[in-house]
Amino acid sequence: MDRVKYFRDRSALHRAREEKEILECEMVRTKRSFAVMKEAWSEHGKREKEKSTFASAAYAFKQAKIYARLAGDAQVVQDKAEKKQVIYQQW
Repeated sequence: MDRVKYFRDRSALHRAREEKEILECEMVRTKRSFAVMKEAWSEHGKREKEKSTFASAAYAFKQAKIYARLAGDAQVVQDKAEKKQVIYQQW
């Protein structure tokens, strides 16, 4: 009976570690994609501003600002997760 519980608990531990690794990688990819999209919209806005299409440039800069905010929010979430990780490791 104890061996069955041991193997089940060990399997649950491995699944939890795998899920943690997946989430960490996903957070890095998410932050990177937000930064890339911010840069892409900023470049598009600069090009549109040079062509004197100000409405399109304003929209592009607005989109860049949205992606910058999302990148900042993702960083805040990651920082909170790292703080909680330190607390949980102290148990």
